[in-house]
Amino acid sequence: MMKKEDLEVLASIYALAYNEANVGETWDKKSARKILQYFFEKQPDLAFVAEYENKIVGAVLSGIKPWCDGNHLFDGELFVHPDFQKYGIARALMKELCKTAREKYDAVIFDGIIFKDKEFPLEWYKKLGFEEVKNWVVISGSVEEIEENLRKKEKARKV
Repeated sequence: MMKKEDLEVLASIYALAYNEANVGETWDKKSARKILQYFFEKQPDLAFVAEYENKIVGAVLSGIKPWCDGNHLFDGELFVHPDFQKYGIARALMKELCKTAREKYDAVIFDGIIFKDKEFPLEWYKKLGFEEVKNWVVISGSVEEIEENLRKKEKARKV
């Protein structure tokens, strides 16, 4: 199980792992700590660390969301220090997360977001049984731009 004091070390590992994977996101320790703290505080019982020779080398965090077909694990974060990848650590972390979520929350599905144009880690997840959801699209937009467009629509409606 993860402890709050693990977040500092994990933030460094998270930033390093994502930056070395070159998936199109640039993380620093501060931004990494924020996302890890968010998940940890939201669902600490679904936050696990991996250690090698008493040194933290990776983690997995996720949350539970009720859905029409049962509880879903959703939008998790799984990362392992680049020096310790390909040793089964991510697999062990995922196994612990899924086992705990199933036993404690009756989780039936794990929904996640992954980079479609990157072989790693997409192919790794597919080997575990994840599938692309053909009719889902991940959307993202600037909050400032959304607000501006809403104001414009509101103005146009009043005219």
